[in-house]
Amino acid sequence: MSDLELQMALIDNYNRYAQGLDFKDWGMVRSCFADEVYIDYGEISAPTGSPDVARKADDWLEMLKAVINGFDLTQHTITNHRVDRDGEYVSCRAYLTADHVVFPDPDSGVIAAEDVATVVGEYTNGYTLVGGSWKICRSQLNVRWSSGNVGLFVSAPERAARRKT
Repeated sequence: MSDLELQMALIDNYNRYAQGLDFKDWGMVRSCFADEVYIDYGEISAPTGSPDVARKADDWLEMLKAVINGFDLTQHTITNHRVDRDGEYVSCRAYLTADHVVFPDPDSGVIAAEDVATVVGEYTNGYTLVGGSWKICRSQLNVRWSSGNVGLFVSAPERAARRKT
């Protein structure tokens, strides 16, 4: 695989991940990960386990669902992909800006500052080749800053649980 083909495959993985989150297409999100994955999102992932211990991707998916399903809308923008190939190990770093919205009136499409939380950071994903497709086997998110009503993240799992019933 050429460097350009590899770069396009990894960018496609990031794009499918973002689209899957934003459209709550959990099959698409799951398809981005190997069966076992190391997750280090700092304080975000700390309650779910150590970043030094592999976890089942299905378990990580449930954690993502418990948060993302608590928002009416998310928009993840992932840019500036930088691929590194070191022998068999492949990784890609990329910038993230992600808006998380709870509409006070879903029919209006209008929000105020207290209705949105924005996270800005950088992903570093490690990849493994599974069945001819590059899958995330290691994911790190370094949050640079957040703005807006970050308290929405605290109440997101409760909102998500209410929506299931």
